[in-house]
Amino acid sequence: MVNTQGELVGINTASFQQATDLETYGISFAIPYSLASKIMTKIIADGRVIRGYIGVDGQDINSMTSRLLGNEHIGGIIILGVDPNGPAARAGFLEQDILLKIDGKKINGRQNVTDTVTDLRPGTVVDFTLLRKGEEIVLPVTIGEDTRD
Repeated sequence: MVNTQGELVGINTASFQQATDLETYGISFAIPYSLASKIMTKIIADGRVIRGYIGVDGQDINSMTSRLLGNEHIGGIIILGVDPNGPAARAGFLEQDILLKIDGKKINGRQNVTDTVTDLRPGTVVDFTLLRKGEEIVLPVTIGEDTRD
């Protein structure tokens, strides 16, 4: 898929169309080029896509939760579960911790955490900033490999 300047912006993946003798109309889906490029680079480098993994499940912090925590400007996610055999557990993550930053960069929700962590190479040590009982702490986490199918 190209834009009006002829630049590649996506890779078509599926299309549901209705065709008549004169025109075709419907809906199509595409993978953004930025994602396709990232995946292609990983396949070229490693022969497969290798994704980082820390082993947490969390929930976005909405404005109501933020106010309940006493800080209207807090972002991040509340940790709801920690894989007992995962990198986050080994680093000391606990349920109810609030994940604020990854490698010094503020995060703003589960999808942001997922995107950031899956882009990290396994074996990389990254600082995660958490809020625990009102205190900010920094835990170094050695990124694992996501082997889930």
